[in-house]
Amino acid sequence: MKAVVVKEVGVLEVQDVPEPQCKADEIKVKIAYAGICGTDSVILKGQITGPPPEGTISRPQKIGIVRDDVKMMGHGMREGLRIIGHEASGTIVEIGKDIKGDFRIGQHVAMNYKSVCGACHYCTNMMANFCERTSPYSGAMAEFSAYRENIVFKLPDDLPLDVGAFLEPLSIAVHALDIARMKIGDSVLITGGGPIGLLMLQLAIKSGASIVLVSEPIAEKRQLAKQFGAQVVDPLKEDLLEISNKITDGRGFNVCLEASGIPAIARQLILLTDGDGTVVWVASYPRNLDLGIPINYFSGKELTIRGVRQTPYSFPRALQMLPTLDLKPLITIYPLRDAVAAFEAHKKGQGVKIMLKP
Repeated sequence: MKAVVVKEVGVLEVQDVPEPQCKADEIKVKIAYAGICGTDSVILKGQITGPPPEGTISRPQKIGIVRDDVKMMGHGMREGLRIIGHEASGTIVEIGKDIKGDFRIGQHVAMNYKSVCGACHYCTNMMANFCERTSPYSGAMAEFSAYRENIVFKLPDDLPLDVGAFLEPLSIAVHALDIARMKIGDSVLITGGGPIGLLMLQLAIKSGASIVLVSEPIAEKRQLAKQFGAQVVDPLKEDLLEISNKITDGRGFNVCLEASGIPAIARQLILLTDGDGTVVWVASYPRNLDLGIPINYFSGKELTIRGVRQTPYSFPRALQMLPTLDLKPLITIYPLRDAVAAFEAHKKGQGVKIMLKP
């Protein structure tokens, strides 16, 4: 089969590789669409290590330190191949003999990329996103991939498969809104109008935000944000702090969601949040980044600041929301054979959600 493989740091190739074998506890899927995520670019740069051996426990060596193999284990490593991609939808073509659920050949599904053990300290304490024994998977930017049953989700028959491929990123947006503690009538600022930013925008409006301001430098993405009901600002030409003060009468926003990945903006949101407000850093940032924030920013405002680590138990609710969102305008499709060109377009900020179609 054809698959997008990280040959070496910074080098992608579309290669002929063996099809994944469907184990007894797995479901084999013919991939329909696989989205390019910012995490894929980080993997391509060699900034995420491979997973530990299946069934082993990998813990931080010191309290407060999270090693890369704990934080991002399981990204596309299987049988010696680094096949990239983790946002995907497709059609079931094979079902392992030990599968217990009501799955059938030909069924449309979307998949998570991380199968948790269900038995470790974190899984049994409602923190499965910190699971100590995640299982590897075979990568989604390929013609076929195989997944454990607990990370395969049945899609409605009338839901387009390209929309179905949004399930994993939408689950991240759902989790971000969960920990943001947003209430009906709250004001919301979103920095970054990429896929996650625009998904959070639609969820925030549906959740009762009184106003959502989206800060985004790319005109196409600002236009989409306006189309979805936000006010917008171009941070390269306008003063975000001045506009925020005007919108909130100088108080700041109840909820600030950072999806740009720019450290200076992550720090700036502390200034833009109202008392007892919440800042959620949703994007990925440089390793060991120190923002140097004075502690009185927290005590003076009683702020809550959260990060997002994957997505615990958010998939079922994200699946319920998928048909209610306007996702087609976000999609740009490349054939799998043009994966290198697709990644170049993603790197340049072209399109919103670029998907590969095998």
